[in-house]
Amino acid sequence: MLPAVGLLPLILANVAKVDLRATGTPNEMQEAVLKGVLTATYAGAGLTVTAEHMTINTDTAGATVIEVSGTSHTLEQIDGYWCLNDPALRNNFKDLAWMNTGLSDITEVRTCLGASGEGCESSTSCGDGGSGGDGGTEEPAPEPAPEPDSTGKNDDDDDDDGNSISTAGIVLIVIGTLACVAVLLYIFWPSLAALFVPPPASPMVSSVPMTDTARAPRTGAIPFLGSDAL
Repeated sequence: MLPAVGLLPLILANVAKVDLRATGTPNEMQEAVLKGVLTATYAGAGLTVTAEHMTINTDTAGATVIEVSGTSHTLEQIDGYWCLNDPALRNNFKDLAWMNTGLSDITEVRTCLGASGEGCESSTSCGDGGSGGDGGTEEPAPEPAPEPDSTGKNDDDDDDDGNSISTAGIVLIVIGTLACVAVLLYIFWPSLAALFVPPPASPMVSSVPMTDTARAPRTGAIPFLGSDAL
């Protein structure tokens, strides 16, 4: 295990790197232009990175590496910036570098953290916890809990009370309606009952038809009985 004193130079040697894979080596003026383009790129994200914080390294074949260190931001914030709109930011910086410097055939822009003097094997993955700061994927913030009002109740309590009041009001309305109906029935029941009582039946008189004999007047004479009748 290395002592803590031995690890200090290694930690200080770490830088945030922008590695342009391209043909050619920029001269001093082109290096100044390249630093200016990168300064403006970081400034668009609110990162204060100036030319004094940059060193251009061309030791890796086929790569021009801009190393950034010594800023007021963490290296993770600077490196994580490139994940804000990946890969559009890298492609935009590649186009600016091609138009403003002598670099030609720029095929790729890699961004990573690592030791000074080396290029980037690959760009830092945007899903890595190590590229936190502005560029890491952040968990959505939890929704704030409803604040209680002056009575100490929050909005959920108000909703519960409102539902309870509505239910109680409906029950009272139903009970009151039934009570009114009962009172009206009690008052008007005699009149309603009379409507359902049938009228008394009238006496029936039978008439017997009278025969002709019955209609003939009766006299005191006795009819003569002839000899045939005897």
